[in-house]
Amino acid sequence: MYSGRTLRARSARRRVGAHLDPFVGLAALVIALAMTLAPAATVRANAAAGAGAARVAHAGADQVIVSAFSEKGDFIARGVSSVYWSHWANVDATTAGIYLAASAPGATARATFAFEPVAGQLLTVATYDNLQRASARSAGFAGINVTGPGEPAGCVRLTGSFRIWDLAADAAGTITRLDLTYVEHCGAGRPSNFGEVLINDAPHVGSLTASAAHVTFPDQTPTLPYQLNNSSSQPQGVALWQSATSVSHFSVTTSASCTRVVPAHATCTYLLRLLPPRPGAYRSTLLVTSSGASIALPLSGTAGGA
Repeated sequence: MYSGRTLRARSARRRVGAHLDPFVGLAALVIALAMTLAPAATVRANAAAGAGAARVAHAGADQVIVSAFSEKGDFIARGVSSVYWSHWANVDATTAGIYLAASAPGATARATFAFEPVAGQLLTVATYDNLQRASARSAGFAGINVTGPGEPAGCVRLTGSFRIWDLAADAAGTITRLDLTYVEHCGAGRPSNFGEVLINDAPHVGSLTASAAHVTFPDQTPTLPYQLNNSSSQPQGVALWQSATSVSHFSVTTSASCTRVVPAHATCTYLLRLLPPRPGAYRSTLLVTSSGASIALPLSGTAGGA
């Protein structure tokens, strides 16, 4: 679950001056869809700011990024974590509900993400608990439905929650900025699919854009992809650090080509993992520094179900 206030600093708000120790980690296998940023996802807007209102097409150059993580045993993505930057077949994001559909080029399987408020209400900055399936939720319940290669139709029965950290919308109800984290369990199962949805709200430092603003590990310790995209025509130097105030049990690994630089017009994937010595709650902050500025990625997890 995503609970409590978590520090997040944009490059314009914070510069790092404290002594830091570099991250050291172990490599692990993960499949990440590292897609180049593409413009002009199609957004469907609410014709009126109210639930059940008619929707009309609205074109925009919105940046939509979804980090879709999966534990071993999760029915939706079968333990495969992905990051979706582009190739959106549908982006329908209003305060009356959110529906996103993505697929990799040439892929037959799609991933979809739906988040609905309680009927008659609008989405706002809040935590939504006790979720039901979005398309079949009862009165008084908010809804979620995530689909993937493992379950193309999603879960029939589910539990979960989502938290909206940041939201802005225009007068018609079209979402113009969003930071949403979610977790979903199929049936009575414990393994989860979980992640973050960012619309025009991704952390950035210089010409580098990050794929996530929060990462919370479940009771298992999967390896999760965190990506930096360089939109410029020049390589960008980068350093990933963690605070030296305490011993961390989070690791990060990447390829040799991404250790100190993100190549021009490229995306680098950094593999994050929680390696706890014992069950318990763990927290740290990953600092990404480039061009003399930094962004902070809060990391947390409850290893062993603590």
